[in-house]
Amino acid sequence: MNRIIKNIIWLVLDKVFILILQFLVGVKIVNHYGSEIYGRYSYAMAFVAFSPIFFEILNARVIKEYYNENNYNRVISVVSTFKNMLAILIFTVTILLYPIFKGDLFLYKLLVLMTLSNVILSITSGIENYFEYKLMSRYLVIPNNIILIISYILQYFGVIFNYSIIMIPIIRVFTSILRNIILVKIYKKLFNKRLKINFDWNLIKKISKDSFYLWISFVSFVIYTQLDKIMIGRLLGVKDVGIYTIALQLITIFSILIPPFQTSIYPKMIELYKNDYEQYLKFYLKNNLIFTWIYILGVISSILFIKYTFSYIYSSEYTGAIYVYMILTISVLFKANGALQTGHMTLKKITKNSFYKTLIGLFLNLLLNLILIPKYGINGAAIATSITQVFTLFVIDFFIPEYREQFFIQLKSFNPLNIRGLL
Repeated sequence: MNRIIKNIIWLVLDKVFILILQFLVGVKIVNHYGSEIYGRYSYAMAFVAFSPIFFEILNARVIKEYYNENNYNRVISVVSTFKNMLAILIFTVTILLYPIFKGDLFLYKLLVLMTLSNVILSITSGIENYFEYKLMSRYLVIPNNIILIISYILQYFGVIFNYSIIMIPIIRVFTSILRNIILVKIYKKLFNKRLKINFDWNLIKKISKDSFYLWISFVSFVIYTQLDKIMIGRLLGVKDVGIYTIALQLITIFSILIPPFQTSIYPKMIELYKNDYEQYLKFYLKNNLIFTWIYILGVISSILFIKYTFSYIYSSEYTGAIYVYMILTISVLFKANGALQTGHMTLKKITKNSFYKTLIGLFLNLLLNLILIPKYGINGAAIATSITQVFTLFVIDFFIPEYREQFFIQLKSFNPLNIRGLL
């Protein structure tokens, strides 16, 4: 348990450090370029955010089930090679789309540079996954923070010298190369192994087969979480995309604990599931309850904090982001409450129905956005997202027999009195 806690602390420190840098430099960038230009940048980011749809063909949790003491370097190399090939394909297709974007070269340049950054980052994707599996996240956090310092310093100078916002993806390409060099050296030093180009179609097929329903669910999830920005851009304009993106950035900060919690708890879930199912369920409920209440209290305190400090950080043109943030905290609360459900479904091999519930969520989100954005603007998009998250992460599980176990665990997690029987 100490290793889990230490791993969570390292991952949280990483997120906190990013938060500090965002406030020191990121806010200056947002205020410097204004909602119109920053909105166009965010609009481009929304398109590139669909890239993980392809990378998640090999699900990160499923990959971890294939590691053993003898084959880990081979698995890491195969995963990294495959994801890098996909990233190169996306980058190539983006370049070939020039005839479509020649009327908007600014957007085209942003997309090309962002997809190039994906190519570079994908090279070490296998190493990152293995460090998480081994609960060695400190070896990710330290190089990440070094690179972030360099990146934000360069971005800060870019703002001072009034460079185009295109300088941001250019800097990220450069710093991604540095990050890869550091990670590869750390991996070689720790395990005396080299990352190789290795394409094993049989292994890829096995992992992708086990990942299939999780992947389909992930595809639907990415679409409906990114669709709002695309629809806002189309229905309202890129300026509103910029304001909405600020709220999403604040929500990302509020969600800071969720990925470290999921990543660090999962290896222990694997261990308990294999050895003692009763203890596994007790462990699941205990951690889910504690985590849910951390976020229940966090919703209240974060809203008050944002409401009274926002004007000291962002320019007045972004004020609308406050109300969007308040609405989106509901979606984060239910993401926290359902943080362990994907790991649970993966272990029980009941991921098939997750496809259907996420697909329903996709169509629900699309319908709600079409109805609510024209009527309530960016607040409507936030309402659509929150309703969809509550439905797909909680409500619908009651109606799927295989998922009722996790539904009742999540339901019990809202009652703090249940902690008494778990201590």
